[in-house]
Amino acid sequence: MKILVVSDREYKKTSRGIDMITTFLAEKEYSVDHLVFFGRKYIQEKQISKNLRQLYFYDFIGFYRGKMRLFMPGFFLLFYFSYIIKNQKYIDFSVYDWVILESGYPIYLSSCLSNKIIYRQADPTYISFNSNRKFYTKLEQDVIKKSVFTSSALKNIFYPTAFKDKIVYCHSGFIPYINESKSSDGSICFIGGGIDWKLVKKIAQKYPGYKCNIIGFPGKQYIKNNLIFKGYISLDEYQKTMASASVIFIPYSNHFSYMERQTSLSAKLLTSIQLGKPLLVKAYGDVQTTDLDKKLFIYNNHKEALFLLDSILKKIESGEMNYNVSKETQEFLSSQTSENRMKELDKTFSMWIK
Repeated sequence: MKILVVSDREYKKTSRGIDMITTFLAEKEYSVDHLVFFGRKYIQEKQISKNLRQLYFYDFIGFYRGKMRLFMPGFFLLFYFSYIIKNQKYIDFSVYDWVILESGYPIYLSSCLSNKIIYRQADPTYISFNSNRKFYTKLEQDVIKKSVFTSSALKNIFYPTAFKDKIVYCHSGFIPYINESKSSDGSICFIGGGIDWKLVKKIAQKYPGYKCNIIGFPGKQYIKNNLIFKGYISLDEYQKTMASASVIFIPYSNHFSYMERQTSLSAKLLTSIQLGKPLLVKAYGDVQTTDLDKKLFIYNNHKEALFLLDSILKKIESGEMNYNVSKETQEFLSSQTSENRMKELDKTFSMWIK
């Protein structure tokens, strides 16, 4: 059986839902292709493992730019993507028994495919497209309608009522960090996306002696003063960067409306908690209350964030706060690992993919 998994970025062994699904299917001995949709230059395919191949979709016209999603008429966007999909010469979609589409640009493929489709709803459309246009909401609903079922990382506030019976909530969990080192290199780690840049700049200026490592911001890696932009990095580097930090920050921006996002603890939060690092998070969804045992500190505005950070750094310097993880937190984390989540994936996907 051949399965195509479509995402907006390359496959890596991470706790992202679409990467977990790709790993799960490849380990089940299916023939899996992971397609990046889309890029503006041709990239040669590559073999990742015996059952897993990385493909790249090439926009051979190269006219489209990201800002067009905000103002270009919907019918033009549909025509453009339909044209480049139907006229490309590198991928034969007809050979796949199943196609799994991640939220974001991959959903443009739906109207051009006759394959059986599974939709992976990782983010609401206003985040995956960074736009509140109703056009994208309608485009997503069309994909859900066409899909055999939808595996969603979001709670039912984002489920279209008409399709609630075909949507399965499936959280990917996290991949534990094996190294037990509790050292710190004097850095503050920021994890995107949807970063509150005003807050990051305030922190970088207030604490010039701390390196500010920013993970997940797209683009090339570069350094500006004490801001270190790492981009999308491997799981190993991701975990090591977090493990070496004094404090970890997840500074969601109001621009991305994360306050409305009804989700519980995401993989990035769980990884931070496992490391025993103080974790500062902008209140969102179910994450509204500070949990001292997990070293999870919640703030609502810049003033609260800066006050908490200053207090935490002083406690670390004085030895009042360490990076130990309590027994209760360890027990909580054991149920949230990717290994346990894989069992949920097996139960969900095995009903359909046989």
